[in-house]
Amino acid sequence: MTRHLTAMVVLVLLAVFPAAGQEQEKDVRLALEDGSTLRYALVLPRHFDAYREYPVLLALPPGPQDRDMVETGLSRYWGRQATARGWIVISPVAPGGRLFFKGSEEVIPQLLDALLEKYQVEGGKFHLAGVSNGGLSAFRIALNWPERFHSLTVLPGFPPSDRDFKRLDRLKGLPIHMFAGGQDEKWVEEETRTHEKLQELEIPSTLKIFPDEGHVPASMDGEVVMDLLETLRPIPEEDEEPLSPDAASQSTP
Repeated sequence: MTRHLTAMVVLVLLAVFPAAGQEQEKDVRLALEDGSTLRYALVLPRHFDAYREYPVLLALPPGPQDRDMVETGLSRYWGRQATARGWIVISPVAPGGRLFFKGSEEVIPQLLDALLEKYQVEGGKFHLAGVSNGGLSAFRIALNWPERFHSLTVLPGFPPSDRDFKRLDRLKGLPIHMFAGGQDEKWVEEETRTHEKLQELEIPSTLKIFPDEGHVPASMDGEVVMDLLETLRPIPEEDEEPLSPDAASQSTP
């Protein structure tokens, strides 16, 4: 079975709402340790095989991070596009309206643990992406648990507090990609400051500004984000080739 397989979107939300190309809608909830419930959207490949590894993206929505914003993120970036490439995408709704950089980030480890129990996650780690408030959330979550992620992509996003900024050294080894529209000068300023600090720390990062675009750059719509994420997947380790008889004989003491 090839990596780039045709897939279908299964949106998992408490309330049912339409989405282009969607074949099925279900309500799935994760019971949290404190007795509350986390709701999220789920994208699964068609002909899903529970014994197969898949790349998994944790996608954090913009704005109030409610179900409508989850749908916006799926329709613009990682819904239909992810299904065409055989990715699993998880996009949570902020519980009780509390954003994922204002307290709700604390439930994310429980979500990731539940996903690891249910799915074969490629490399045992997740990719992390966010838009606007989702970008702020993505930085907070990556800084809290950097060991759980393959990559961090924000469009836009930056560390949401000075404390977060001072902890950027925790992201060493994590590839980071930042995007912003040039018309939003404040966010461009913060992303530029973050990028410069990451370079100072020798942490791999890129920053792309779209000069004539607004807060969330339209140039990132469609296939662009998923094209980038495909390049960030871990490279499978190749099996060592067996020694030829001649080489084996030469290596024997």
